[in-house]
Amino acid sequence: MSDPRFDVGVLDISDAARFLGINRGRFQRWARGYAHGGPLLDVVPAPQGQAQVTFIAMAEAHVLEALSTAGVRPARIRPALNRLAAEFGREYVLASRNLATDGIDVLWDFSRTSEGEGLMEGHTGQMVMREIVEDYLTYLTWADDGYPSMLELRNCQPSKVVLDPYRAFGQPFFQASRARVRDVANMLKAGEDPQVVADEHGVSIEEVRTAARVLLGRAA
Repeated sequence: MSDPRFDVGVLDISDAARFLGINRGRFQRWARGYAHGGPLLDVVPAPQGQAQVTFIAMAEAHVLEALSTAGVRPARIRPALNRLAAEFGREYVLASRNLATDGIDVLWDFSRTSEGEGLMEGHTGQMVMREIVEDYLTYLTWADDGYPSMLELRNCQPSKVVLDPYRAFGQPFFQASRARVRDVANMLKAGEDPQVVADEHGVSIEEVRTAARVLLGRAA
């Protein structure tokens, strides 16, 4: 049975990277893979510039950024993810709820093997890594099947912007008004006054500023 969380592209790579606050080149490497390993994110095939980043790939990238912040080297993580999949007995292990507990132990132990050499940077500490991943996981809401069903976009704070594959056609939207961030940004890009944009979409000026910063790279 089809599930839009896993098999529908909702964003192209550029917008996905902007919403998550991740360098585009880095996001692209995660989506396409490294020389010695396949993709780290579950994207779908699509022509250049079209939506290929699924909801689950956004969740995976969000968590992968947490691991990278904690000192894990994404370029070395593919064998470790295979080990996690075997341990958890499921797919999409980067978006697994128990990654911050059992998963951190698996990654730590794996990094001490010859196969996992180079996975961790020298300053990485197991407790610090767990704390960072636990914090990132608080931005995810979980469905009954154990996979995420909604992601709050940390990079959009202080505005509350969420990604929900079942609402707004899977596009990021402001939770209070349900206005899509892209629609707000498009009005600004067309030259509309920020207050007019806010009134038109029922959002605050702060939310208009968020759309400008995240998608247009400028102040409103």
